[in-house]
Amino acid sequence: MRIGLLGKTTKLGGTSILTELSSALEAKGFEVSLFSAYSQIQAVDVVIVLGGDGALLHAATAAAPQGIAIVGVNYGHLGFLAEYEKQEVFKVVDLVASYASGACKILNRSMLQISVDNDTYYALNEVAIQRDYATGFLENPQILKLQVAAENGMVSIAGDGALLTTPTGSTAYSLSAGGAIIAPEVPVFMLTPICAFTMGARPMVFSDEEVFEFSVEKGRALVLVDGKAVATLTQKDSIRVAKAPFAARFITQNEKNFFNKVKNKLNG
Repeated sequence: MRIGLLGKTTKLGGTSILTELSSALEAKGFEVSLFSAYSQIQAVDVVIVLGGDGALLHAATAAAPQGIAIVGVNYGHLGFLAEYEKQEVFKVVDLVASYASGACKILNRSMLQISVDNDTYYALNEVAIQRDYATGFLENPQILKLQVAAENGMVSIAGDGALLTTPTGSTAYSLSAGGAIIAPEVPVFMLTPICAFTMGARPMVFSDEEVFEFSVEKGRALVLVDGKAVATLTQKDSIRVAKAPFAARFITQNEKNFFNKVKNKLNG
């Protein structure tokens, strides 16, 4: 089995841990490739990411379309998506060996497919359509008005914008905006208003089979895909969001520890 190793040496304190981990994997009979950029993730069966949640988000976007499984070791701050903390880094060797023998679990995390004009983007956490704060007041009204259309009807949101989030993203930006926590295997998406101007605007949960169209009724908006700005929308512009045709495949030692992780990671 082919294993990819990805980690920024600035976060890891040098290359020694990558070298040691590579040797430990090779001793188990694995073919190992070292990656220094997300674009290099290819031609492997598993990619081990040493970094924070941001690194895992980027790695998932690169790996998921190719069916490459992912496992993370937390070298960042929160590490909510990681399977191990950095002091447990060598446990990943036995986990990968267990995966190779078919004896461990895969957690399939749904992703979003975002279509903007002729471009397509993928998100593991969320897509945000939020007020563009960079432009001046005269060009950018303080309230952004969005219309969200889906098979189940149409919703208008006035405020700073809205998020469409996956279960994975329910513990990220959406949680800070008042959204609910959703277990990662539940087949839903959640629409979360950002600083809504009306009392009646509340997070709403939809089947992940829904297709959404967001259009701007008033104001100027930025489209952010997992925190990265990819487009600007003005009045009457729209984007389409649906479930991606693939999932991010995370190797896990125990897929049932989600709420323990919520308790341990988010109560600090």
